[in-house]
Amino acid sequence: MKPETHYNALIKAVSDSKRIQSAKPRQLITLEKQAEPVTFILHEGVVAIYRSSDRLLIKYIRAPIITGMNELIDIHDGMFIKAYKSVSYEILPTKEMLDIISTQGLWKDASYCYMYAVRQLLLAHNSSVGLSTYELIRLNLISLMNEDEALSDHVNVSDYILEKTRLSRSRVMKILGDLRIGGYIEINRGILKKINKLPEKY
Repeated sequence: MKPETHYNALIKAVSDSKRIQSAKPRQLITLEKQAEPVTFILHEGVVAIYRSSDRLLIKYIRAPIITGMNELIDIHDGMFIKAYKSVSYEILPTKEMLDIISTQGLWKDASYCYMYAVRQLLLAHNSSVGLSTYELIRLNLISLMNEDEALSDHVNVSDYILEKTRLSRSRVMKILGDLRIGGYIEINRGILKKINKLPEKY
């Protein structure tokens, strides 16, 4: 479960209304090549994070959330963000973010946010490494079903899997078709409506 209380505490402490920006659906938000490492705060909406080199979909994230609170590495290097719907966000220097956390004694809130980020990283790793084509599709079906309804009710299931795996479209469509015919999943106009029970093996 996302520690929203802790995210909100950090956002309240660091946010400056003069910095808050908005983005329209599908608008790109680039955090690379900044003069210094930056922290990204998503105030409202949903964004998708992609790997720049091959446009692989890494994750959808929903407000409230913060990325980039790391002084050791630039989390945003090699990544870009795309607004899924209209969003509001804020960008500030990571050093400023960490200074406020330190001076206001917000390390407990920060630690919960760090722990959540590590958990998400492990989930992403476990759902992509050393798996068969079917296992990748199975895990991403479950992942999509667990997304916020505002997202899962509008994302095409095959596009979601293709963007997150780079599998061949024909193979993905074949497996999705077989699962639908077998009654394991319910899809309506490309939208995943229900997972009944997915077989372990294909």
